[in-house]
Amino acid sequence: MSSHSITYGKIAFAGCAVFVLAVGAELSAQMAHWPIASLAIGIAAGMIAVAALLITAASVVVIIRQRLLEQHRPDLFLTCNASRSEARIVAASGFRAGPVRRAAARALLGHDFLVGDKVEVRSLEEIRNTLDATGCLAAMPFMREMQKFCGRTLRVVRVVDKIYDYNRTRTMRRLDRCVLLSGLRCDGDDHGGCQAACYLLWRVEWLRHDDEPRRLSDVAATAPLAPSTIDGNAVPLRFVCQFTQLHAASKPQVAWDVFQDLRPLFAGNVTLLAFCTAVLTRLFNAVQELHGGLGFPSVPIPANAMEGTWETLAVGDVVKVRSPVEIGATLGRRGKHRGLWFDREMVKYCHQPYRVAARVDRLIDVESGEMRQMKTPCLILDSVDTSGEYMRFCAQHDPLFWREVWLKKAGTEEVPRAP
Repeated sequence: MSSHSITYGKIAFAGCAVFVLAVGAELSAQMAHWPIASLAIGIAAGMIAVAALLITAASVVVIIRQRLLEQHRPDLFLTCNASRSEARIVAASGFRAGPVRRAAARALLGHDFLVGDKVEVRSLEEIRNTLDATGCLAAMPFMREMQKFCGRTLRVVRVVDKIYDYNRTRTMRRLDRCVLLSGLRCDGDDHGGCQAACYLLWRVEWLRHDDEPRRLSDVAATAPLAPSTIDGNAVPLRFVCQFTQLHAASKPQVAWDVFQDLRPLFAGNVTLLAFCTAVLTRLFNAVQELHGGLGFPSVPIPANAMEGTWETLAVGDVVKVRSPVEIGATLGRRGKHRGLWFDREMVKYCHQPYRVAARVDRLIDVESGEMRQMKTPCLILDSVDTSGEYMRFCAQHDPLFWREVWLKKAGTEEVPRAP
């Protein structure tokens, strides 16, 4: 057993001990002859027992996840949420929302476009009628890259109720009435060849349910949309896209919104088991943070980071993600390698084989809208996206960017696992 598992085991043991003591105190209080005192002690002991039981359960979940990581097996959260992968959702036997879930989600989300729903993208003429003079609906742009999907029938793979405000407030912000559709990522054709491969965000006003009746006037328009660049004498050229408009299209997330975790659950983004796994892991990390303990997942970063050596990888290569220890050795004190952050979200993919989907060397800067050339290109791996587990189940599912030094070529006997 590793030192991490031993540390996590101590928390589980402490939780069990507190639970036993609390139950004992409650039983003793019930046997006492002072009704008021016994009632007060019993209530306090009961609350402590419930808290200790939750902490123990959270510790057990974290120990299981750590053991799976050490055994080079898929992460528990990903396994529990496998039925919500894009490949499984679009399959004929994929997840479909029932009437009870649909009613609850409609009350929480304000619409009934849920994961697994078959929808049709409305005609360009219909969509244009929803846009303002800037080509936006509620500050969310309808981009030229999206025109070619008008009239297509696809599945909803995620309901987006919040976004992470990159490089602005760096907080979670509320986003209403948006979904992701199967396989529809931005190819950057109208945005200088940007290679971020972001999922396209679709307002529910731009969609119809597959069984919704169509009107005779629902025909495609031929007039092109406005260009995505900002006109004027700005140098260098600046772009406007959904990514740069996330802040304007969203609003602050209210801290006391008790439904911000429940919306993704009822929308179908996560299964109940995956939801419980994430919530218990969050509870464990909160307890550890209170006393400065070791959280999960942990990437050890040595005092003196090494640049590391790597081989150039090509699109289509099968690679294996290195271990957290190997990756940590390449990171500086801020957890970055050549300016690229290694996020704890990426730990769940360690030791697993994947195929290189793309090389990325240019991106649009979210603040300025300018195209940025990356000093060191990074890679995107097939079927590896941000799960949103550590961001309150945020459903943007942005691709994760990897340095080549964090990867190694897999053996000929290893093949990427099915989504």
